[in-house]
Order: sequence, then C-alpha cells, then structure tokens
Amino acid sequence: MIDNTSVSHTDSEETFSQYLVETHNLNMRFGKKQVLRDLSVKIRHGQTVAIIGESGCGKTVFLKTLVGLLQPTSGFVLFDEQDLGTLNDRELSLLRSRTGFVFQQAALFDSLTVGENIAFPLRHAAASPSPSSMSDTDEVELVRSALREVGLPDSTLNQFPADLSGGMRKRVGLARALILQPELVLYDEPTTGLDPIVSDVINELIMRSRLKRRVTSILVTHDMKTARKVADRILMLYPLQRLKEHENQIIFDGPPSEIEHCGDVRVQQFIQGEAGNRLQELGLA
Repeated sequence: MIDNTSVSHTDSEETFSQYLVETHNLNMRFGKKQVLRDLSVKIRHGQTVAIIGESGCGKTVFLKTLVGLLQPTSGFVLFDEQDLGTLNDRELSLLRSRTGFVFQQAALFDSLTVGENIAFPLRHAAASPSPSSMSDTDEVELVRSALREVGLPDSTLNQFPADLSGGMRKRVGLARALILQPELVLYDEPTTGLDPIVSDVINELIMRSRLKRRVTSILVTHDMKTARKVADRILMLYPLQRLKEHENQIIFDGPPSEIEHCGDVRVQQFIQGEAGNRLQELGLA
C-alpha cells in the first residue's frame, strides 16, 4: 500500500502549508551506484514518520537530503515550501537552525563536557548572522532544563561523554537536538545498541517531545517496536538492486496499524525478521 498523505491532523486544522517537508522525484547516486530513485514524499506538520528497510536501502541518505547535508543528484527537497537547492549558505544555515538531528552514535564532542555539548547549538546560533542576546545565566538554565527534560540530573553537566553509558549519551544527544525547540527533528537509529528498557525510555522521550511542542519527527530505524510505538506513519524503502527498473522504491507507506496486514511478502519478512529467500540468494540454502 502506498499512501503519501497519511495524516494526524485534518486539512481544516491547517492555516498554512500543510506539508513541512516534501521531496519530488528525488534521486541520489554515488558514482555508478544509485541509492534513491524518484522518491516523492510529503510529510505534514506535526507528523512522526518512521523510515524502515533493510541495510543499504538508502534510509540515512534520504534523511540527510531532507536538511541539505547531501545534495540530490536530481529532483528537489522543499522545507516549509523553500527549495533547498536554491538557498545560499546563509539561508541554509538559518533553515538548519529550525531542525535538530539525533545521530546514530549520539555524535557528542569527546573533548566537551555534557553541558558544553548541549549548549553547542546555542553558541553556534549566537555566532550566526542573526545572533540571539541570551545571557550566560539564561544559557545555563536552558541547558539544565534540557537535561532534566531527558531525565538526567544536573550533576551530569560537568561529566564527559566517555563517563556516560550508551543510553545516557543518546539522551544527551536528544537534549542537544531539542534545545533550540526545532520544528523538525531527525533521528538516525535512536535505539541502536541499547537494551530493551533503555530503548523504551528513548521511545517515551521522543513521544513526550512531540506532545510538549508541535514538532515534526522523522526517524530511521530497524526497531519495529520503536516504529510501531512512536510513529503515526511508517514508510518502507527497498534496495534498488532488488527491484525491477520501474518498481516504486517505497513498498509501504501508511499507519502502523496497517503494516501488519500488508500483503507484500517483502514487508512481512522484514517486520517479522524472517530471512525468507535471502539464504537461497546467498547460496546458503
């Protein structure tokens, strides 16, 4: 099933452009290898979208094109009706200040304390062409508030990333991503490498951030528990080398409640974690 307009809000509730992010015929190629093909996706304000699919299908590449970290080979991306390909560096920087990115391994700066890591977006914004007038006292209080929002005590502020567990580092990364109160938050494998309990803590924090402020969230994940719990829309990509030339790379797009009943064998094999005919393809059957 393909449904690019699954919604959480009715059109009558929208008083502005109903889509925050759009891609139109998006293609991405690295040398001779094509990773994304003709992807056209529209994501509404306030929606939480989980992008799933096996390794190598282009999930993270797609995520990075949405904020201009990668430039598509062809096609274009709109953020709040602005074509990223037409923006200069300053305009792109201002647009990125409206987004937060939670990286797969948290991507904290090892030489900075937790407090300095969380404050980094604030200081980057202060050095921008349109700096804020935030005082040092206000900055410290905002950092502490962000830390408490992810369930970490103030005593963590002066620790370094190496002193933290994997789950704590993920929460610090989340606090850093949310400190500027972004309109869009991108998550790259937010629960990878975490035990089931800590994974669910991260899931709950993602959901709470959506409830606290009207944020649009897009997450790449292999974790179906995360996808089912957090998202109100699931989008599944499939590797191009396993598709015919004119097949759609998006093999499922709809709410979590419908994915269990999807008749596509490829979707069912993925969500059930079954190898299917892959062993035969690998010569292991």
